Order: sequence, then C-alpha cells, then structure tokens
Amino acid sequence: MKPPDSPRAAFCLAGKEAKSRITPCKARNAEKGVTVKEQQISYRDISEIHPYEHNPRNNDAAVEPVTQSIKNFGFRVPILVDREGTIIAGHTRYKAAQLLGMERVPCILVDDLSDEQVRAYRIADNKVAEASSWDEDILRIEMETLKALNVDLEQTGFTDLEVDGILREMQDVDFEDFFIEPVQKPAERAQQEPAPQRDEEDEVRQPASESPAKRIKCPHCGAWIDL
Repeated sequence: MKPPDSPRAAFCLAGKEAKSRITPCKARNAEKGVTVKEQQISYRDISEIHPYEHNPRNNDAAVEPVTQSIKNFGFRVPILVDREGTIIAGHTRYKAAQLLGMERVPCILVDDLSDEQVRAYRIADNKVAEASSWDEDILRIEMETLKALNVDLEQTGFTDLEVDGILREMQDVDFEDFFIEPVQKPAERAQQEPAPQRDEEDEVRQPASESPAKRIKCPHCGAWIDL
C-alpha cells in the first residue's frame, strides 16, 4: 500500500481502518440484542445544562467527595443530558463542577431514548450501584499497596477513620474455642451414670428447670461456666 502523502490523508486512512474494525463488533452486538450507539463528548457551558426537577436521589453528601475526586483526577465521566439540556445522569458531578467554578463541562447527548426510558434510566443508574459491595480482603491489600507507595489514602474517598478500620489487623483469636454446650437433661444423665441418693426435702428445694441450662467453656483454662 502506498503511504499517505499528508497528515490529513493519514488521519482519514486511520479513521477508515478504525471504522472497519468497529463494524464487525457492532454486528456481533446486534446479534446479541445489545444496542451500542457511538457517543460523542461535547463541552458545554455549565449554564446550558440544568438538573432534573424531580431527581429522586439526594446526593448532597456526595458532592464534596466528588469535588475532591475531580480535583485529584480530573473530570473523567461526562454528564448525560437530553435534548433540552436536562441532566439524565451526573447531578453530583454537575454540583461539584459548580463548586469548582468550572465554566464548561464534558457532556454526552442522549437522544435515542424515549421520555419514558429516560425517566426509568435516571432511577436505574443510581439503583444498580447499590447492588455492589466491597471485597474487604482485596480492598485491604489495595489500600496497603497505596500506603506503601506514599499515596494519600484520602484520595480514595475514604475518611481517615474508615481507612484505619480497613488497615487494622484482626486480632488472632480462634473463635472456635468459644462454644456453647447444652447441659444434659436429668433423664439423659440417668442413662449414663447412677443417680445420686436424694431425699424428698432436696427435691422440694431443687425444682426441675423448665428448659435445659447452658454453659460456656473458657478457652484459656478449660473450665465450664454456667450461664
């Protein structure tokens, strides 16, 4: 193949090659029933977009952490807006941008969903995040690695107290040493050992308990303690 004569020609050629690589992926996604639309990021004046009036998510507590995240790592996730500039997803990022005094923010126009789908997506986008959880062992390893690299762990969004809790080592306690053993009922003991001699007065002073007693074994000395 003859090399391109100009940077512009090289750019066009690269675009055609990229498009030829993307097309088979689109076909495979379509076969699986997945719609993938090419999305373009545009920078809009922050005055051109506005929050959704009936946004059900209270995100005030998250604004400050997101603000710090944008300061540390940049504005990495665009705000999704509809044709009128109403925010679909990204209300917290919008408020953070206002606090930072940003005049323009990255946005993606969502124009391929119906009004009903947009309403449902606003809720789903927030709800699905609640289904995830932390793997505490892996999180501890990641935090310890960042600490060893002298990274300020507050950049992760965790508070100092939360970080201390994550990095705190568990006490070396064998919890299997603590177990409850039910005391045998008198009838069960009688089958294993001879009953002691007791007079009628003792039986009056020691009425039978309504439920079997329990006791716990001390893991240190091995003594049984009645509960």
